[in-house]
Amino acid sequence: MDKNEQERATYNRLIIEKENSVDDLKNDQRKIEDSLQQLQDDLQRGYRTLSMLNDEEFRENPENLRLQRKTEEQEHFFKRQLSEAVEELSESYTKQRKVLDDETEELYRKRGEIPWD
Repeated sequence: MDKNEQERATYNRLIIEKENSVDDLKNDQRKIEDSLQQLQDDLQRGYRTLSMLNDEEFRENPENLRLQRKTEEQEHFFKRQLSEAVEELSESYTKQRKVLDDETEELYRKRGEIPWD
């Protein structure tokens, strides 16, 4: 195997490693997004249950309306926090994928510059 073939083989290996890193990143992102969605679903279910309990209590004691409003404010706060976390996560993964894609593109370019003769 000549020097150029060895260099191309090295670039091929590095390209495969970068592409595997991109795949790993995508899988990690999907897992975290799924976990955040599950958390959001669990919170929504919990607040719905709490709201139903507060409705029953409100009928018995009108002063509990304040508690219900506080619970609703808390629910909106958590929804907003989760939404912001999902958005930040997505931006972070997009930036990291861009870095990996740029690095992969550079490896392809360098490999392409190796003479075949």
